[in-house]
Formats: sequence, structure tokens, C-alpha cells
Amino acid sequence: MAIGSLRAERLVPAAAGRPSRRFAPGTPPPVAARLWLAERVRGEMQAGSVVYHAPSTAFQSPGGGENQLIQTGRYLEARGVAVRPFSPWTDRLDRASLLHLFGMSREGLQLARVARAKGVPVVLSPICWIEPRAMAALATDPVGRLANRAKWRLKAIAPRWPTWRRDLLRAADAILPNSVAEGEQLVRWFGADPGRIRPVPNGVEERFALADPSAFHHEHGRGEFVLYVGRIEPRKNVLGLVEGVRKAGLPLVVLGDALPGYERYAADCRRAGSGFVRWLPRVDHDDPLLASAYAAARVLALPSWFETPGLVALEAALAGTAVVVTPHGCTREYFGDRVGYARPDRPEEIARAVRDAWSSGPDPGLSAHVGAHYPWSEVARRTAEAYDHVNR
Repeated sequence: MAIGSLRAERLVPAAAGRPSRRFAPGTPPPVAARLWLAERVRGEMQAGSVVYHAPSTAFQSPGGGENQLIQTGRYLEARGVAVRPFSPWTDRLDRASLLHLFGMSREGLQLARVARAKGVPVVLSPICWIEPRAMAALATDPVGRLANRAKWRLKAIAPRWPTWRRDLLRAADAILPNSVAEGEQLVRWFGADPGRIRPVPNGVEERFALADPSAFHHEHGRGEFVLYVGRIEPRKNVLGLVEGVRKAGLPLVVLGDALPGYERYAADCRRAGSGFVRWLPRVDHDDPLLASAYAAARVLALPSWFETPGLVALEAALAGTAVVVTPHGCTREYFGDRVGYARPDRPEEIARAVRDAWSSGPDPGLSAHVGAHYPWSEVARRTAEAYDHVNR
């Protein structure tokens, strides 16, 4: 069965006897993401809530996946859905209307098994991309590199070989990958049922279309630069970006902190960027300085080992900034030929793509394309369709 249709009948029905729910559209009131999360975990869980779960370490260093959870919840609440981030100390799944897992984890699998035992439907947003080249390249030793290659060659030959990821996908009544390409990977690598797959794109807040550079200029001065926003870690290829921008002879601003455990990698990046990279600490996603940084930048560069498609790339594109991204992942499905592409292990290619974007500026249709196709309201609508179906 082909992947990509959003028709409800493509999904495998959930257990019979559950009442059908319909949700009305709406727009959430403005509220800081951290405040929304803190408020939703207070007190007793409302009966019939949609329970959200992410791995227990997720919000120790939040990124795009964590923002996906929060924004999906906020916009679904505006449609009348009661959303509850899961508290293992107090919440009982038998009081929930369904369980929505964000990210693939063993603890999510255990929770999914409890939900199914209690007759509660399970929806999974995998936020998953398998890139064997990246796994091999990011291995810290030659033995690990060979082991990774062998592992994924075996998975390609025998996708139905038992693994916890395969079990998790089988436990989900609906699977919501961020792209058709991600859904196809789940089928190819783990034998996921295509009939349960409903691609739901990542989203972007409309406020980024109104981004103004003034706040960033006031805080950090004027001047044109290439911008990177995100965690400093090997998968994001910050060291490769630094090398590529050095070859391009352009200034770079890095806005973000080291992922815990990668402080040595961050130090290597700083040494490599001596003299032309400005390092700024992470800002909250709701901080106006983030949108202002996008507007102030001449190019947003994200030549990671893979992206699905990279929340910051969507935000910068909507803000009217030229974008260079990795070709690995589902970036082409989102951006087409409206952005530049550079492979992470090719510094000369990164340099060329960044220079081209610097010279040509943003594609004239990029911002409008992103604004029309990827607002969070559309993400919420498609997610609500999946909820409606599994609750029939």
C-alpha cells in the first residue's frame, strides 16, 4: 500500500467500542512554551485527555522534537482537545482517550504496552530517520563503525527481524511520520504497516513571518553573517559547518549550547572557529531574539548528517532568510529547489552552497511556500484526523 495519502480509511481501526471524537478548529492564545508545559502537568489529569509522552531525558536539552510536542499540543487544545503531558507519578492511562508518543524509545514501548492492555489507542510520532552513512561516520572507533554498517545491512535484508523499534511500530494504531520519506523508511527498515501510516509534517509558527532584525542588532551589533541555530553536537555537524564557512571566508554566528556529553566536541568547534565565529548561548524558543536572529542573518546553514527537515530551517525560511541544508533526511520533500543543499562530509560543498546563498539571497517563493504548507494549525488538523480515526 502506498504511503502519503491522508485519508482516514488508510489507517487500521483501533479497538471497537471507543466513542468517536470530533474536534473544532481554532488558534491557541499566545503563551510561552515552557509556561504551557508547566501548567499542563499541574494537578489531576482530566478524564478523556490525550496523554503525551516523550523520553524522560528529552527536555533536558530541548530541540525540534520537543517543540513539536508542545506546539502540536497547543494547537490541538485550540481545537478542543484536552492534552496532558504524562506524569508517571500520578496519571493513569485508563482515564485517557489515547496515548500519543513523541519519539521512539524503549520506555515509550513499555507505556504503549500498558495502554494497549487497558484498551487505550496509541498514536506514534516517530521523529526518526535512519542514515547508515551518518551512523558509520559518527561512530567513535573503527570497530563501532564496522558494527554499525553490518547492523544496518542486516536490517535492509531482514526488516522484520525482531527489534524494540519494530515492536513499538506494531503497537501503534496510527503512525505519524514527518514526511512520506520517513514513512517509507519505517516500512523498509522495520516492516511497519503502511496502512497505519499518515504523514503529518513538522510545523512553523506564523510569528516568524514578522521577524525583525532590530532586537538582534541592538543586542549584538550590525553586520551580515551566516547563522547556525541548534545544539552543538556531532550529528548537527557544527565542526564541518565551521570548516566550510571558514573556506567560504564569511563570518558565522552559532546560537546554541553543547549537548550534554559533547563539551569536548564543542571545544574543538570553538578552536576551529577562532577569529571568525561568534558563539552565543542558547535562547528559549519563545524569546523574540531568536526570530530577530533569523531576520538579521544573511544565510541560515544546517548541513547536518540528516534533518526531518530541521525546525530552524523552516523558521528561518519563513522569516525570509536564505537557507542551506543537508540533502540527507526529508529536506527535499519540504523545500524542493527553493534552498541550497550541502553534504555534511564535504567542506568545499558547504562553502560553495553558503557562498551561493550569500550572493543570491533567499528564493523569492520560499517564505510563502513554507507559510502556506507548514503552519501548526495544519499540523493540528491532520493530527486531529488521526485521533478521530483511532477513537472510532
